[in-house]
Amino acid sequence: MDKIQINRRLLPIKTHYLLYNGALAGIIPFIAVYAKQLDISADVMGIIFAVVSSATVISRPLLGILVDHFRKLKLVLLSLVVIGIISDMGMNFIPQPSPTNSSNNSLLCRENSSYLIQLQTDNCRTEPPFCGADCVSSCYRCQSDAAICAKTKNSDQFPMNISSACEEQVLQKCQNGLAEWCGKSLEDFDGTSTIENPLLQLCLMSLFTAIIYMCMGSTASLSDAACFSMLEDKPHLYGRQRMWGTIGWGSFALLAGYLNQVVTGTSSTYNYSAGFYMAVALFVLDMLMITQLKVENAKTSKNIFKDVGSLIVKPRILLFLLQVLFVGIFRGMSSYYVFWYLRTLNASQFLLGCTSAVLCFLGELPFFFFSGWIIKKIGHMNTFVVSFTSYGFKYLSYSFITNPWWSLLIEILQGPCYGSLYAALTSYAKIISPEGTEATVQGIASGTLEGLGVAAGCLIGGYGFENFGGRKTFFWTGMICFILALFTCIKNAAEACQKAKFEQSAENKALNS
Repeated sequence: MDKIQINRRLLPIKTHYLLYNGALAGIIPFIAVYAKQLDISADVMGIIFAVVSSATVISRPLLGILVDHFRKLKLVLLSLVVIGIISDMGMNFIPQPSPTNSSNNSLLCRENSSYLIQLQTDNCRTEPPFCGADCVSSCYRCQSDAAICAKTKNSDQFPMNISSACEEQVLQKCQNGLAEWCGKSLEDFDGTSTIENPLLQLCLMSLFTAIIYMCMGSTASLSDAACFSMLEDKPHLYGRQRMWGTIGWGSFALLAGYLNQVVTGTSSTYNYSAGFYMAVALFVLDMLMITQLKVENAKTSKNIFKDVGSLIVKPRILLFLLQVLFVGIFRGMSSYYVFWYLRTLNASQFLLGCTSAVLCFLGELPFFFFSGWIIKKIGHMNTFVVSFTSYGFKYLSYSFITNPWWSLLIEILQGPCYGSLYAALTSYAKIISPEGTEATVQGIASGTLEGLGVAAGCLIGGYGFENFGGRKTFFWTGMICFILALFTCIKNAAEACQKAKFEQSAENKALNS
């Protein structure tokens, strides 16, 4: 029986992907729900994610240029990991916001809609005229509409025998945005809810999220450049190296979700510190692995700006980057608002961890492993058709579920959504890169995906969740995915037909000569 041959030279890059992505799994999936617990709204988090993701559009290629010029890849990677550790701990120690007194909140049901009314004092709920100008401070329409009315019984929450004129006066103060926290505010009524974005928590969350994302983005593109450098003339094996990042993410996301649940115990406030501490331990181990990477022999371009500039102005490359942008949009919405959506369906931390594990092991992992074969069979560009179609089914499925456990089945689609697509994207970027510009071009491609694309996805997701709710946002996003899949399929067919005609014409000329 033949022995299994292990390429020891590639073990450090495999382990780096495993540890670094495992560390991020204790942080990234939980940022949105952590922010939600800090009373930061969905649209505000969308803006934060969009801004920090856009910043990576600059940071990724900039660091790529520095690495390509000075050949100090390992030093840059080590520095990014250290900064990531500091930001991770900073996020862990963001204080909880001071609660406002929600005993002054009341519910008003009218025309199949429910409204959360915040009153100045508790007396406003019991002593008329409660709808006077000095009583009502704000009004928000609840996202879950009449369902809350049926559950809480209107008479228990709002004063009896109010006139229609009084209702009109109260509802005039209603703000345009939908309030996703109505359910918790009115079902628990524990006197600890708040409806504002607290300034200290907002600033700290924005700062640490920005630093973590810039480090994560730059590390991803530089790691891919290092991987292709170590693969030398075998870039088709990239997926088999990168899949260890998926293994790390899935394993440690599940562990982080379980540890967070254990630390939380019976408390009504979730505790995310276990995942943050786990990330620190994995970051430290990863630093040891980075020192073992063998990437010293890469060549340097003498004119990086000219080489890269002449590449990205080509129509074929611009169209490729546009497709990457759309994938980034759908990835951004999926990465940051699926967990938010599942939490509105009362998903536990353990279920969120299980969802990440399924996403990785049953979704991305097999598609990363077979990515070389998939790309060979259908080509780089057709992986975009598969990705858009899969995202369409994923978002439509989420728009119809009521039980969060269905996410375990839906997240299997992450494989064709992202696994094979990311391998095709990075290998195509490697193929088109002028010699010595690999890190720079990888930075541009990943910056378009995880920077501009994810930024746009965060803005769209935040706006959609805040104004239309998760279901409608996911439904229409799914429909757009199908439209883009059809457009890309037609475009690829036209290019294939044009290529076939060109080859036939060249063959005829050769025969005639």
